[in-house]
Amino acid sequence: MSMPYQQTGNQLDYQEVKQTKADLKAEVHLIGQIVGGLDFQTDDGLFCELAIDCGDGWDLLQPGNNKGIQTQTSYANPGQLFSWGHPFDLHFSVSNIIGWPKALLKVWRLDSSNKIDACSYGTAIFPRSAGYHQITCETWTPTGENLDLEIRKPNEDLATNTDQFSKFDRSLDWRFQALSFYMENPPRLTTLAPLTTDKGDFARRKILNSISNGRIIIEVEVILKNFKRLSFSGQ
Repeated sequence: MSMPYQQTGNQLDYQEVKQTKADLKAEVHLIGQIVGGLDFQTDDGLFCELAIDCGDGWDLLQPGNNKGIQTQTSYANPGQLFSWGHPFDLHFSVSNIIGWPKALLKVWRLDSSNKIDACSYGTAIFPRSAGYHQITCETWTPTGENLDLEIRKPNEDLATNTDQFSKFDRSLDWRFQALSFYMENPPRLTTLAPLTTDKGDFARRKILNSISNGRIIIEVEVILKNFKRLSFSGQ
């Protein structure tokens, strides 16, 4: 491979950099912010967690970001906007475009007693075209009405192993509804697996009963590198 330029006196003589496709890697850069939440019917404080789900051909070049992104706690303004304005910067090396990155979103509520509970979930696939985009993610809350749905019991400790599930039976259903209504302690998913692209969780996802619960606004700038040179298409 030749140098991109060579110095001759006070002038820079640029030379074409010769690279083969084997030398190149497609890259995707997602730069943006979690703007805030809208229409969540609560006076308590809310904060949001964002995790990334992507295919095997996607390598995150900043490994620390794979632990997730968490905003600060915000309280609603008169327009019912929970303003977070939390930035994120995700840089991927891509060997194939199967499994385009998806945002897994979880909204937590902090009440006046300093009790924290997950109150809403949502997913959003990042845009596949370069440029600025605004994403609106509709979120939902599990109701606990489906007897076969495996979710966390409301009174379980926060440190409960997320690989363990608790199945409903008909005698427990009214208890979960009562706890949710009187204690404002809704059922919580024990794992984000139903939100991911894993085909093994489709069966679990389709029996999940939920109600809508607000929207999350995300702004993102998508930068694609070497896609044309490698004949990749994000569309």
